[in-house]
Amino acid sequence: MIAPTQVYTVPAGDPSYWFNPAAFQCAGSNATCTQFSGQFGNLGRNAVYGPGQINFDLALTRRFALGERWKVDIRADFFNFLNHANANNPGTSITSSTFGEITSFTAPRQIQLAMKLYF
Repeated sequence: MIAPTQVYTVPAGDPSYWFNPAAFQCAGSNATCTQFSGQFGNLGRNAVYGPGQINFDLALTRRFALGERWKVDIRADFFNFLNHANANNPGTSITSSTFGEITSFTAPRQIQLAMKLYF
């Protein structure tokens, strides 16, 4: 359930929170949230969105002729070419100690090199 008085307040001094966990509470009389209470709350579907992702991939390839029959392809793939720090989604389990926190990021830039010989 949503606590309307807490929706727009952000936990002070902690930038790891994506949303305020105090704005959410268990539905029904099960205040400890240790198991499913069997009651629906007032939060709609897809009400919480994670941070956006910025990801540019780049591939460079070049073919070289080695005589009439032989050819060599050289390829370089760059994943997350700009090396932008993309945060993963926040914890969404209300019983977790990391509820509402972003605790990890996606992979940094990765480079893959390949060479193919045609004969």
